[in-house]
Amino acid sequence: MKGDHSDLAQALNYIDPAALDYQKWIDVGMALHESGLSCSLWDTWSSKDMRRYHPGECARKWDGFGNGATKVTSGTIVAMARARGWEPHYASAEPDEALGWDDTVQAVSPAWADDIPVEDADEGPWDQAGQISDYLDALFDDDDHVGIVTRAWQRDGRWLPQKGTWAKTAGQLRQELAKCAGDVGKVIGDWPKEAGAWVRINPLDGKGCGNSNVTEYRYSLVESDEVPIERQRGMIEAMNLPCAAIVSSGNKSVHAIVKVDAGTDYDLYRKRVEELYQYCAGHGLAPDTQNKNPSRLSRLPGVTRNGRRQMLLATSCGAGSWTEWKDWVAETEDDLPDDVCDDWDAPIRLAPPLIGTEENGVLRQGQKLVLAAPSKSGKSFAIVDLAEAIACGGTWLGWPCAEGRVFYVNLEIADESFRWRQHVVWADREAHEDVGSGLDSIKRNFVRWDLRGHAEDMSQLAPRLIHRVLRRGPRGSFMAVIVDPIYKVNGGDENDAEAISDFTNQLDRISNECGCAVLYVHHHSKGSLGARRSADRMSGSGVFARDADAILDLSPIHVPSDRARRLLGRPDGGLDTAWRLTATLREFKTPDPVDLVWKFPRFYRDVTGSLSGFDVEGENPMAEANEKRRDRAATDNAAIIAAIRSAVGKCGNEPTRAEVLKRMNDDLDYEVTEENIKYWTTSKCKWSPFRAKNINGKWLLYDTNEPLPWGDDDEE
Repeated sequence: MKGDHSDLAQALNYIDPAALDYQKWIDVGMALHESGLSCSLWDTWSSKDMRRYHPGECARKWDGFGNGATKVTSGTIVAMARARGWEPHYASAEPDEALGWDDTVQAVSPAWADDIPVEDADEGPWDQAGQISDYLDALFDDDDHVGIVTRAWQRDGRWLPQKGTWAKTAGQLRQELAKCAGDVGKVIGDWPKEAGAWVRINPLDGKGCGNSNVTEYRYSLVESDEVPIERQRGMIEAMNLPCAAIVSSGNKSVHAIVKVDAGTDYDLYRKRVEELYQYCAGHGLAPDTQNKNPSRLSRLPGVTRNGRRQMLLATSCGAGSWTEWKDWVAETEDDLPDDVCDDWDAPIRLAPPLIGTEENGVLRQGQKLVLAAPSKSGKSFAIVDLAEAIACGGTWLGWPCAEGRVFYVNLEIADESFRWRQHVVWADREAHEDVGSGLDSIKRNFVRWDLRGHAEDMSQLAPRLIHRVLRRGPRGSFMAVIVDPIYKVNGGDENDAEAISDFTNQLDRISNECGCAVLYVHHHSKGSLGARRSADRMSGSGVFARDADAILDLSPIHVPSDRARRLLGRPDGGLDTAWRLTATLREFKTPDPVDLVWKFPRFYRDVTGSLSGFDVEGENPMAEANEKRRDRAATDNAAIIAAIRSAVGKCGNEPTRAEVLKRMNDDLDYEVTEENIKYWTTSKCKWSPFRAKNINGKWLLYDTNEPLPWGDDDEE
């Protein structure tokens, strides 16, 4: 019977027909047909692929569906849509996360799979011995010891199994079953009719029944009590699980004995079981995590349980092996673009610029940009400014921006602080009449997701982010996704090329599935300002420099202290800061560096050109060292002048060199020599205002800034 497929129309909104090859497009049509939905739904969805869509083609193919042996179920559409961020209405409201070994999976009630009736008739002929024998043949070699439990005890009204026996091999059991004349109790032992019987799913060593007695990790048990039993069977088939056997429990579940083919490698077994359970949970069949142990008991077919039969429903069904199943998963969920060779003469349609123009562009729509700058440099204000420029169609640092929706992932700033930044940046835009379509466009187009304190690795965040974006509209509804900053979500080690590659691949996934640009904020590595190339200043630059379509680097300009006041002084007496923005672009001509001034809360271009002659900090270490020496000397000289002036004031009307020298040595914490005081009070010392005159045999000091109290005798 057909299941409830009301969600499939919504699922199609998450699948771009233009991104599918021909066979996958056909699979979608066949799945819709098999689910009992209309051809018009397939046709309307297919028309989104304007390049390949032909009116009437869907109707012609529709009539031929369902006549062949091959059937494609709704699970195909569900898998495609979920891979692109769709969550059915039945899914848990909790965020997706990787399934840990000991985690509990919340059960759901999926509607995407077709129901398959479970044949467990309680009356009529029944080859019990044959069922057990077929089950043993499907799971075990003849010399494998098999653990069987036919004894049980009650607790709180539930029947629980005891340890059972494990002395017999599968070959011995099958021989005895063949001779038992239908009395299987002679072979396996009598069981409580209310409880049924159990079997351990993996072979044992004949010495016990614990995990340590398992000789080979062949199978895992997949069971879920919360989904209707007919739906369970349909989901197991739709997911093509590599089942050695499927058994009806005689109650409300089926037991799928799934091949994991881990040999004697327990770590591999755990890894594959986690992967299997994650896949099942992601597709709505929430497995009971208590069944992960390799020595786990499953229901033995061929016996009764409280008047109902534990039936062997199928053997060797689904994929033939774990490897074959993984290949199938990769193929069915493959949304890679077609390979082509016949598009040489097709028109080239580049995406329009997102930032800048065709003649002076920075980034195209759908591409990736990284803004890198030192810590506490104002880069978050800069990226908020860019987000508002896109949201309203305004300008950013002089470049015009295309107007569209922005999804801003804020990982670092408290939500109210972020809102304050939005407001102060917008107020500054209003003050400079750079508001594009106005405030209403900001309220409409700027979506914020505050995740401070909730950051996680991008491999976990990306699916949720995609889901959030696509929940607000179909693919292409947003112009840009902004991640600020990435150190919160990139896995930690920015020098691990493999880890950073995995991170940037997640950004590609966001861009592809959401149909938008991805902009992210990064920081400089320590001691990187001396690097000449802007791309080399980022932490982990080896990967990031190759990944982004546009790299914008913001580095401080070194303005000498003696010129900073004139160039960067504010009316309130403070100083603004100077910055140089350099760009490394993939598709546009690299522009000249842009000099900026940080005037809270925004950066502005230096239209005067006064900053162009200065170097970025660290680029000219010799000049910076010389300036530091000059600054230190000026400080020291000012202290000497103050000490001389103080000493002169204490000497009365005849401040001689000798007297001033004595008083300076009394006041300073270092020794001043006669040669020092002589040099400081002659014309050779350009920075000192003090000179000495020989008056009646005494070298008297005076301040050249003050009137002379004597004649014009020459100074020494």
